[in-house]
Amino acid sequence: MPQKLEIIAKPCSGGTCPTIYKDEQGQLYLQGNQLKATDRQDIAVGNGEAVVEIDASLLDALRGL
Repeated sequence: MPQKLEIIAKPCSGGTCPTIYKDEQGQLYLQGNQLKATDRQDIAVGNGEAVVEIDASLLDALRGL
């Protein structure tokens, strides 16, 4: 687990909202609403994995890095 996460993109000023973080090794972490396994039958999710929904605006923010 990373020691420190830096916020790369967050479209709101407070509270919880979709966010992209980066750790000291350059790995990216996404925060968003988690889809339940029953929401989508066409996605295989393994143990310890999750599929999250994020705003497209977060990906636009990555293009500017």
